[in-house]
Amino acid sequence: MTAAATRSPAAAGARSRLRPDTRMTSRGVGMLSCGVVIAVLGVGLSTPILVYIGVAMVCAVAVAYVWVLLAVDSFLRVFPRARRDVTPHPLTAGRPGTVTVAIEAGRSSRPGRGRVGRALADHLDIREQAAAELTGGMGTKATVTREPGRLELTYSLHPSRRGRWPLGPSLIHSSDPFAMFLADTPVGEAQHVPVWPAVVDLSATAGALMGHADRIVLGARTPSPDDSSLRDYREGDDLRRVHWPSSARRGTMLVRSDERAGRRPASVILDAPREPVALEWAISAAASIAVSVLESGHPVRLIGGGIDPGSVRHLGDRGSAAARIELLDQTVDLASPVSRAAATADVVRSASLAATDAIHGEVTVAVVNPLEKAAIDALVPIGDSGRAWAIVRADAPLEQDARDTVRALRRAGWRAATATSGDDLEALWSRMLTAGEME
Repeated sequence: MTAAATRSPAAAGARSRLRPDTRMTSRGVGMLSCGVVIAVLGVGLSTPILVYIGVAMVCAVAVAYVWVLLAVDSFLRVFPRARRDVTPHPLTAGRPGTVTVAIEAGRSSRPGRGRVGRALADHLDIREQAAAELTGGMGTKATVTREPGRLELTYSLHPSRRGRWPLGPSLIHSSDPFAMFLADTPVGEAQHVPVWPAVVDLSATAGALMGHADRIVLGARTPSPDDSSLRDYREGDDLRRVHWPSSARRGTMLVRSDERAGRRPASVILDAPREPVALEWAISAAASIAVSVLESGHPVRLIGGGIDPGSVRHLGDRGSAAARIELLDQTVDLASPVSRAAATADVVRSASLAATDAIHGEVTVAVVNPLEKAAIDALVPIGDSGRAWAIVRADAPLEQDARDTVRALRRAGWRAATATSGDDLEALWSRMLTAGEME
Protein backbone atom coordinates (compact mmCIF):
# COMPACT_ATOMS: atom_id res chain seq x y z
CA MET A 1 0.00 0.00 0.00
CA THR A 2 1.19 3.49 -0.73
CA ALA A 3 0.97 6.66 1.29
CA ALA A 4 -1.39 9.42 0.27
CA ALA A 5 -0.35 13.04 0.37
CA THR A 6 -2.08 16.33 -0.22
CA ARG A 7 -0.52 19.69 -0.94
CA SER A 8 -2.00 23.04 -0.17
CA PRO A 9 -2.21 25.68 -2.93
CA ALA A 10 0.30 28.49 -3.21
CA ALA A 11 0.27 31.17 -0.57
CA ALA A 12 -2.05 33.54 -2.43
CA GLY A 13 -4.56 30.80 -3.15
CA ALA A 14 -4.33 29.52 0.40
CA ARG A 15 -5.04 32.96 1.82
CA SER A 16 -8.11 33.33 -0.40
CA ARG A 17 -9.66 30.03 0.73
CA LEU A 18 -8.26 29.37 4.20
CA ARG A 19 -8.90 32.29 6.50
CA PRO A 20 -7.51 32.41 10.02
CA ASP A 21 -9.89 32.28 12.95
CA THR A 22 -8.93 35.38 14.95
CA ARG A 23 -10.57 36.03 18.30
CA MET A 24 -10.08 38.41 21.22
CA THR A 25 -9.10 36.89 24.54
CA SER A 26 -10.56 37.87 27.90
CA ARG A 27 -7.43 39.92 28.49
CA GLY A 28 -8.05 41.84 25.28
CA VAL A 29 -11.71 42.37 26.16
CA GLY A 30 -10.71 43.68 29.59
CA MET A 31 -8.05 45.98 28.14
CA LEU A 32 -10.42 47.41 25.53
CA SER A 33 -13.26 47.89 28.03
CA CYS A 34 -11.04 49.56 30.60
CA GLY A 35 -9.52 51.81 27.96
CA VAL A 36 -12.91 53.00 26.77
CA VAL A 37 -14.16 53.56 30.32
CA ILE A 38 -11.02 55.48 31.37
CA ALA A 39 -11.08 57.61 28.23
CA VAL A 40 -14.75 58.51 28.73
CA LEU A 41 -14.12 59.21 32.40
CA GLY A 42 -11.19 61.45 31.50
CA VAL A 43 -13.35 63.43 29.07
CA GLY A 44 -16.08 63.74 31.68
CA LEU A 45 -13.66 64.91 34.36
CA SER A 46 -11.68 67.06 31.92
CA THR A 47 -8.55 65.15 32.90
CA PRO A 48 -6.22 64.82 29.88
CA ILE A 49 -4.00 62.23 31.55
CA LEU A 50 -6.93 59.84 31.92
CA VAL A 51 -7.89 60.42 28.29
CA TYR A 52 -4.32 59.65 27.21
CA ILE A 53 -4.23 56.48 29.30
CA GLY A 54 -7.58 55.30 27.94
CA VAL A 55 -6.62 55.99 24.34
CA ALA A 56 -3.27 54.25 24.85
CA MET A 57 -5.04 51.14 26.13
CA VAL A 58 -7.43 51.10 23.14
CA CYS A 59 -4.49 51.62 20.80
CA ALA A 60 -2.65 48.73 22.44
CA VAL A 61 -5.56 46.45 21.58
CA ALA A 62 -5.58 47.73 17.99
CA VAL A 63 -1.82 47.21 17.70
CA ALA A 64 -2.20 43.66 19.03
CA TYR A 65 -4.83 42.93 16.37
CA VAL A 66 -2.61 44.32 13.60
CA TRP A 67 0.33 42.33 15.02
CA VAL A 68 -1.61 39.07 14.75
CA LEU A 69 -2.76 39.85 11.19
CA LEU A 70 0.79 40.63 10.09
CA ALA A 71 2.12 37.51 11.77
CA VAL A 72 -0.46 35.35 9.97
CA ASP A 73 0.28 37.03 6.65
CA SER A 74 4.02 36.58 7.17
CA PHE A 75 3.52 32.93 8.03
CA LEU A 76 1.46 32.21 4.91
CA ARG A 77 4.06 33.92 2.75
CA VAL A 78 7.00 32.06 4.25
CA PHE A 79 5.24 28.67 4.54
CA PRO A 80 3.12 28.39 1.38
CA ARG A 81 2.68 24.62 1.44
CA ALA A 82 1.92 21.68 3.68
CA ARG A 83 2.24 17.99 2.94
CA ARG A 84 0.31 15.26 4.76
CA ASP A 85 1.26 11.58 4.46
CA VAL A 86 -1.13 8.91 5.74
CA THR A 87 0.31 5.41 6.08
CA PRO A 88 -1.10 2.93 5.26
CA HIS A 89 -3.58 4.29 2.77
CA PRO A 90 -6.39 3.41 2.94
CA LEU A 91 -6.57 2.71 6.66
CA THR A 92 -8.31 -0.37 8.08
CA ALA A 93 -10.72 -0.27 11.02
CA GLY A 94 -9.06 -1.59 14.16
CA ARG A 95 -5.51 -1.22 12.81
CA PRO A 96 -3.34 1.80 13.67
CA GLY A 97 -1.92 4.17 11.12
CA THR A 98 0.53 7.07 11.08
CA VAL A 99 0.19 10.63 9.85
CA THR A 100 3.11 12.91 9.06
CA VAL A 101 2.44 16.60 8.42
CA ALA A 102 5.34 18.63 7.03
CA ILE A 103 5.13 22.43 6.77
CA GLU A 104 7.96 23.88 4.77
CA ALA A 105 9.21 27.31 3.77
CA GLY A 106 8.73 28.16 0.11
CA ARG A 107 11.75 27.70 -2.15
CA SER A 108 11.13 31.05 -3.77
CA SER A 109 11.36 32.98 -0.50
CA ARG A 110 13.75 35.90 -0.55
CA PRO A 111 17.03 35.49 1.40
CA GLY A 112 15.81 37.70 4.20
CA ARG A 113 12.84 35.47 4.74
CA GLY A 114 15.08 32.53 5.62
CA ARG A 115 15.71 34.07 9.02
CA VAL A 116 11.98 34.75 9.41
CA GLY A 117 11.21 31.16 8.50
CA ARG A 118 13.65 29.80 11.05
CA ALA A 119 12.25 32.10 13.74
CA LEU A 120 8.68 31.14 12.97
CA ALA A 121 9.46 27.40 12.86
CA ASP A 122 11.07 27.64 16.29
CA HIS A 123 7.97 29.17 17.89
CA LEU A 124 5.02 27.72 16.00
CA ASP A 125 2.34 25.82 17.89
CA ILE A 126 0.82 23.37 15.41
CA ARG A 127 -2.34 21.33 15.88
CA GLU A 128 -4.00 18.77 13.62
CA GLN A 129 -7.74 18.28 13.27
CA ALA A 130 -9.04 14.72 12.90
CA ALA A 131 -12.44 13.07 13.11
CA ALA A 132 -13.16 11.03 16.24
CA GLU A 133 -13.64 7.96 14.01
CA LEU A 134 -9.96 8.24 13.05
CA THR A 135 -8.59 8.76 16.55
CA GLY A 136 -10.80 6.24 18.34
CA GLY A 137 -12.34 9.10 20.31
CA MET A 138 -9.03 9.76 22.05
CA GLY A 139 -6.63 12.66 21.87
CA THR A 140 -3.50 12.34 19.77
CA LYS A 141 0.03 12.71 21.07
CA ALA A 142 2.23 14.17 18.39
CA THR A 143 5.98 14.24 17.96
CA VAL A 144 7.20 17.59 16.60
CA THR A 145 10.47 17.93 14.71
CA ARG A 146 11.78 21.43 14.05
CA GLU A 147 14.39 22.22 11.42
CA PRO A 148 15.42 25.50 9.77
CA GLY A 149 12.45 26.53 7.64
CA ARG A 150 10.60 23.28 8.31
CA LEU A 151 8.28 21.85 10.93
CA GLU A 152 7.14 18.22 10.97
CA LEU A 153 4.34 16.72 13.06
CA THR A 154 3.94 12.94 13.44
CA TYR A 155 1.12 11.20 15.28
CA SER A 156 -0.84 7.95 15.30
CA LEU A 157 -4.37 7.24 14.17
CA HIS A 158 -6.61 4.53 15.58
CA PRO A 159 -9.52 4.23 13.14
CA SER A 160 -12.55 2.66 14.77
CA ARG A 161 -15.13 2.71 11.98
CA ARG A 162 -15.27 2.01 8.27
CA GLY A 163 -16.07 5.04 6.16
CA ARG A 164 -14.55 8.20 4.76
CA TRP A 165 -13.57 10.61 7.52
CA PRO A 166 -12.12 14.17 7.47
CA LEU A 167 -8.52 14.82 8.42
CA GLY A 168 -7.00 18.29 8.61
CA PRO A 169 -6.35 21.03 7.88
CA SER A 170 -3.49 21.73 10.25
CA LEU A 171 -3.94 24.73 12.54
CA ILE A 172 -1.11 27.05 13.49
CA HIS A 173 -1.84 28.68 16.84
CA SER A 174 -0.41 32.19 17.27
CA SER A 175 -0.96 35.30 19.39
CA ASP A 176 0.41 38.77 20.03
CA PRO A 177 3.06 39.32 22.75
CA PHE A 178 0.42 40.36 25.30
CA ALA A 179 -1.99 37.53 24.41
CA MET A 180 -4.90 39.86 23.70
CA PHE A 181 -5.70 38.13 20.37
CA LEU A 182 -5.40 34.50 19.31
CA ALA A 183 -5.41 33.21 15.74
CA ASP A 184 -5.73 29.67 14.38
CA THR A 185 -4.44 29.65 10.81
CA PRO A 186 -5.38 26.68 8.59
CA VAL A 187 -2.49 25.26 6.58
CA GLY A 188 -3.02 22.79 3.80
CA GLU A 189 -6.37 21.43 2.73
CA ALA A 190 -8.56 18.97 4.56
CA GLN A 191 -8.80 15.51 3.07
CA HIS A 192 -11.23 12.65 3.58
CA VAL A 193 -9.36 9.50 4.52
CA PRO A 194 -10.97 6.19 3.49
CA VAL A 195 -11.12 3.45 6.11
CA TRP A 196 -11.68 -0.16 5.04
CA PRO A 197 -13.77 -2.50 7.21
CA ALA A 198 -12.04 -4.92 9.54
CA VAL A 199 -11.27 -8.10 7.62
CA VAL A 200 -10.91 -11.56 9.16
CA ASP A 201 -8.64 -14.06 7.42
CA LEU A 202 -10.89 -16.89 6.23
CA SER A 203 -8.66 -18.08 3.39
CA ALA A 204 -8.40 -21.64 4.72
CA THR A 205 -12.14 -22.10 5.07
CA ALA A 206 -12.77 -20.26 1.80
CA GLY A 207 -10.57 -22.84 0.08
CA ALA A 208 -12.63 -25.59 1.67
CA LEU A 209 -15.84 -23.93 0.46
CA MET A 210 -14.63 -23.74 -3.12
CA GLY A 211 -13.35 -27.32 -2.94
CA HIS A 212 -16.71 -28.50 -1.65
CA ALA A 213 -18.42 -26.74 -4.54
CA ASP A 214 -16.09 -28.53 -6.97
CA ARG A 215 -16.94 -31.92 -5.46
CA ILE A 216 -20.64 -31.21 -5.89
CA VAL A 217 -20.10 -30.63 -9.61
CA LEU A 218 -17.57 -33.42 -10.15
CA GLY A 219 -19.52 -36.06 -8.23
CA ALA A 220 -17.91 -39.41 -8.84
CA ARG A 221 -16.17 -38.37 -12.06
CA THR A 222 -12.72 -39.91 -12.26
CA PRO A 223 -9.95 -37.36 -12.85
CA SER A 224 -8.53 -37.53 -16.32
CA PRO A 225 -4.77 -38.07 -16.56
CA ASP A 226 -4.52 -35.44 -19.23
CA ASP A 227 -5.86 -32.54 -17.15
CA SER A 228 -4.23 -29.31 -18.28
CA SER A 229 -2.07 -28.43 -15.24
CA LEU A 230 -0.96 -29.24 -11.73
CA ARG A 231 -1.13 -26.95 -8.74
CA ASP A 232 -0.44 -27.11 -5.00
CA TYR A 233 -3.05 -28.85 -2.88
CA ARG A 234 -5.38 -26.52 -0.97
CA GLU A 235 -7.59 -27.50 1.93
CA GLY A 236 -10.92 -28.74 0.58
CA ASP A 237 -9.56 -30.06 -2.74
CA ASP A 238 -10.90 -33.41 -3.92
CA LEU A 239 -8.33 -36.06 -2.99
CA ARG A 240 -9.27 -37.96 -6.13
CA ARG A 241 -7.56 -35.21 -8.12
CA VAL A 242 -4.18 -35.65 -6.37
CA HIS A 243 -1.46 -36.54 -8.88
CA TRP A 244 0.55 -38.95 -6.75
CA PRO A 245 3.58 -39.51 -9.05
CA SER A 246 4.25 -35.76 -9.31
CA SER A 247 3.56 -35.33 -5.59
CA ALA A 248 6.18 -37.99 -4.81
CA ARG A 249 8.77 -36.31 -7.02
CA ARG A 250 8.14 -32.82 -5.62
CA GLY A 251 7.71 -33.86 -2.01
CA THR A 252 4.47 -31.89 -1.75
CA MET A 253 0.90 -32.69 -2.69
CA LEU A 254 -0.12 -31.59 -6.19
CA VAL A 255 -3.59 -31.82 -7.68
CA ARG A 256 -4.81 -31.85 -11.27
CA SER A 257 -6.56 -28.60 -12.07
CA ASP A 258 -8.46 -27.77 -15.22
CA GLU A 259 -9.32 -24.13 -15.88
CA ARG A 260 -12.98 -24.55 -15.04
CA ALA A 261 -12.48 -26.27 -11.68
CA GLY A 262 -9.54 -24.13 -10.56
CA ARG A 263 -11.15 -20.77 -11.20
CA ARG A 264 -14.74 -21.28 -10.11
CA PRO A 265 -16.17 -17.79 -9.45
CA ALA A 266 -18.18 -16.75 -6.41
CA SER A 267 -20.73 -14.07 -5.55
CA VAL A 268 -21.16 -12.60 -2.08
CA ILE A 269 -24.59 -11.07 -1.48
CA LEU A 270 -24.80 -8.38 1.20
CA ASP A 271 -28.09 -7.35 2.78
CA ALA A 272 -27.15 -4.19 4.69
CA PRO A 273 -28.80 -3.83 8.13
CA ARG A 274 -30.23 -0.51 9.29
CA GLU A 275 -28.60 -0.59 12.77
CA PRO A 276 -25.08 0.95 12.78
CA VAL A 277 -23.33 -1.81 14.78
CA ALA A 278 -25.01 -4.59 12.79
CA LEU A 279 -24.18 -2.77 9.55
CA GLU A 280 -20.45 -2.74 10.32
CA TRP A 281 -20.50 -6.42 11.31
CA ALA A 282 -22.35 -7.44 8.15
CA ILE A 283 -20.01 -5.44 5.88
CA SER A 284 -16.98 -6.87 7.68
CA ALA A 285 -18.37 -10.41 7.28
CA ALA A 286 -19.14 -9.99 3.57
CA ALA A 287 -15.77 -8.33 2.90
CA SER A 288 -13.89 -11.05 4.83
CA ILE A 289 -15.58 -13.82 2.86
CA ALA A 290 -15.05 -12.07 -0.48
CA VAL A 291 -11.38 -11.26 0.16
CA SER A 292 -10.66 -14.78 1.42
CA VAL A 293 -12.29 -16.37 -1.65
CA LEU A 294 -10.19 -14.05 -3.81
CA GLU A 295 -7.01 -14.99 -1.98
CA SER A 296 -7.81 -18.68 -2.34
CA GLY A 297 -7.48 -18.20 -6.10
CA HIS A 298 -11.03 -17.57 -7.32
CA PRO A 299 -12.67 -14.53 -8.92
CA VAL A 300 -15.30 -12.97 -6.70
CA ARG A 301 -17.82 -10.16 -6.78
CA LEU A 302 -19.71 -8.30 -4.06
CA ILE A 303 -23.40 -7.72 -4.77
CA GLY A 304 -26.02 -5.69 -2.89
CA GLY A 305 -25.63 -3.42 0.10
CA GLY A 306 -26.28 -0.42 -2.11
CA ILE A 307 -23.50 -1.17 -4.62
CA ASP A 308 -24.48 0.00 -8.10
CA PRO A 309 -25.52 -3.16 -10.01
CA GLY A 310 -24.07 -1.69 -13.18
CA SER A 311 -20.58 -1.64 -11.66
CA VAL A 312 -20.67 -5.20 -10.31
CA ARG A 313 -18.10 -7.51 -11.88
CA HIS A 314 -15.86 -10.39 -10.91
CA LEU A 315 -12.54 -9.20 -9.57
CA GLY A 316 -9.17 -10.79 -10.12
CA ASP A 317 -7.85 -14.15 -9.16
CA ARG A 318 -4.89 -15.71 -7.39
CA GLY A 319 -4.99 -13.13 -4.62
CA SER A 320 -4.39 -10.14 -6.88
CA ALA A 321 -3.48 -7.14 -4.71
CA ALA A 322 -5.20 -4.73 -7.11
CA ALA A 323 -8.40 -6.79 -7.02
CA ARG A 324 -8.33 -6.85 -3.21
CA ILE A 325 -7.98 -3.07 -3.09
CA GLU A 326 -10.83 -2.56 -5.56
CA LEU A 327 -13.03 -4.97 -3.61
CA LEU A 328 -12.47 -3.25 -0.27
CA ASP A 329 -12.86 0.19 -1.86
CA GLN A 330 -16.41 -0.81 -2.78
CA THR A 331 -17.29 -1.12 0.91
CA VAL A 332 -16.04 2.27 2.13
CA ASP A 333 -19.14 4.29 1.24
CA LEU A 334 -21.82 1.66 1.88
CA ALA A 335 -24.70 2.88 4.06
CA SER A 336 -27.89 1.53 5.61
CA PRO A 337 -30.96 1.29 3.35
CA VAL A 338 -33.50 4.05 3.75
CA SER A 339 -36.34 1.58 4.42
CA ARG A 340 -37.12 -2.10 4.76
CA ALA A 341 -38.81 -2.05 1.35
CA ALA A 342 -35.63 -0.66 -0.21
CA ALA A 343 -33.58 -3.40 1.47
CA THR A 344 -35.91 -6.10 0.14
CA ALA A 345 -35.75 -4.66 -3.38
CA ASP A 346 -31.94 -4.65 -3.18
CA VAL A 347 -31.86 -8.33 -2.17
CA VAL A 348 -34.25 -9.24 -5.01
CA ARG A 349 -31.99 -7.47 -7.54
CA SER A 350 -28.89 -9.12 -6.11
CA ALA A 351 -30.51 -12.58 -6.14
CA SER A 352 -31.62 -12.16 -9.75
CA LEU A 353 -28.07 -11.22 -10.74
CA ALA A 354 -26.51 -14.14 -8.84
CA ALA A 355 -29.08 -16.73 -10.00
CA THR A 356 -28.04 -16.37 -13.62
CA ASP A 357 -24.44 -17.39 -12.92
CA ALA A 358 -25.35 -19.96 -10.25
CA ILE A 359 -26.80 -22.11 -13.03
CA HIS A 360 -23.33 -22.22 -14.61
CA GLY A 361 -21.54 -23.35 -11.48
CA GLU A 362 -20.92 -20.15 -9.51
CA VAL A 363 -20.76 -20.35 -5.73
CA THR A 364 -23.06 -17.99 -3.79
CA VAL A 365 -22.60 -16.78 -0.22
CA ALA A 366 -25.17 -14.45 1.36
CA VAL A 367 -24.95 -12.35 4.52
CA VAL A 368 -28.54 -11.30 5.10
CA ASN A 369 -31.07 -10.07 7.64
CA PRO A 370 -34.36 -11.90 8.27
CA LEU A 371 -35.98 -11.75 4.85
CA GLU A 372 -39.37 -10.87 3.45
CA LYS A 373 -41.15 -13.48 1.30
CA ALA A 374 -40.26 -11.65 -1.92
CA ALA A 375 -36.54 -11.79 -1.08
CA ILE A 376 -36.71 -15.48 -0.11
CA ASP A 377 -38.54 -16.34 -3.34
CA ALA A 378 -35.79 -14.58 -5.32
CA LEU A 379 -33.06 -16.59 -3.51
CA VAL A 380 -34.78 -19.98 -3.86
CA PRO A 381 -33.51 -20.75 -7.42
CA ILE A 382 -29.89 -20.31 -6.31
CA GLY A 383 -30.28 -23.13 -3.76
CA ASP A 384 -31.04 -25.65 -6.50
CA SER A 385 -27.37 -25.63 -7.52
CA GLY A 386 -26.25 -26.98 -4.13
CA ARG A 387 -23.52 -24.34 -3.97
CA ALA A 388 -25.25 -21.72 -1.79
CA TRP A 389 -24.41 -20.71 1.79
CA ALA A 390 -26.12 -18.08 3.94
CA ILE A 391 -25.52 -16.35 7.27
CA VAL A 392 -28.75 -14.89 8.65
CA ARG A 393 -28.42 -12.18 11.30
CA ALA A 394 -30.43 -13.04 14.42
CA ASP A 395 -29.89 -10.08 16.75
CA ALA A 396 -32.68 -9.42 19.26
CA PRO A 397 -35.59 -9.07 18.67
CA LEU A 398 -35.21 -10.79 15.27
CA GLU A 399 -34.42 -14.33 16.49
CA GLN A 400 -37.68 -15.95 15.43
CA ASP A 401 -37.76 -14.19 12.05
CA ALA A 402 -34.15 -15.29 11.48
CA ARG A 403 -34.98 -18.93 12.27
CA ASP A 404 -37.92 -18.78 9.87
CA THR A 405 -35.63 -17.43 7.15
CA VAL A 406 -33.06 -20.17 7.79
CA ARG A 407 -35.71 -22.90 7.53
CA ALA A 408 -37.03 -21.46 4.26
CA LEU A 409 -33.56 -21.26 2.74
CA ARG A 410 -32.64 -24.79 3.84
CA ARG A 411 -35.78 -26.15 2.25
CA ALA A 412 -34.61 -24.51 -0.97
CA GLY A 413 -31.20 -26.22 -0.81
CA TRP A 414 -29.18 -23.51 0.93
CA ARG A 415 -26.77 -24.25 3.77
CA ALA A 416 -27.91 -21.59 6.21
CA ALA A 417 -27.13 -20.59 9.79
CA THR A 418 -28.07 -17.85 12.22
CA ALA A 419 -25.52 -15.49 13.74
CA THR A 420 -25.47 -12.34 15.83
CA SER A 421 -23.36 -9.27 15.25
CA GLY A 422 -21.29 -10.24 18.28
CA ASP A 423 -20.31 -13.68 16.95
CA ASP A 424 -16.77 -14.50 15.93
CA LEU A 425 -16.91 -14.80 12.16
CA GLU A 426 -14.01 -17.24 11.81
CA ALA A 427 -15.45 -19.74 14.30
CA LEU A 428 -18.96 -19.40 12.85
CA TRP A 429 -17.82 -19.95 9.27
CA SER A 430 -15.60 -22.92 10.16
CA ARG A 431 -18.44 -24.65 11.99
CA MET A 432 -20.83 -24.00 9.14
CA LEU A 433 -18.52 -25.51 6.52
CA THR A 434 -17.55 -28.57 8.51
CA ALA A 435 -21.06 -29.36 9.69
CA GLY A 436 -22.87 -28.30 6.53
CA GLU A 437 -25.66 -26.85 8.65
CA MET A 438 -25.95 -25.22 12.03
CA GLU A 439 -28.93 -25.07 14.34
